[in-house]
Amino acid sequence: MSTRATIKFTDGDETYYVYRHCDGFPDIVIREIQYAIDKSKGRWSYAETGCLVTMFLALNYDPDKKRLPEYHISSGFAGDESYRYLVKWNESTKEWVVNLFD
Repeated sequence: MSTRATIKFTDGDETYYVYRHCDGFPDIVIREIQYAIDKSKGRWSYAETGCLVTMFLALNYDPDKKRLPEYHISSGFAGDESYRYLVKWNESTKEWVVNLFD
């Protein structure tokens, strides 16, 4: 059985969903989200959610894999995921905050 996950990236104005079809465990996904956040620090003057999502997808793409990419854009929560993550821009601290949905 696959451990699916959906990540919701939002800054209050823009929202994007990214789906992972397997291995969506917090120790994997949160580490990969945080890596993209760290790599993007100082690149934009505001949240730029679309840019963060693009960077996240690019950093986690492996062209040598014969299967589908680990992550792909989705239209919302799939309903079959084991984990849901929220990556939200905190306007007062000017930082991205990563949490698991309850």
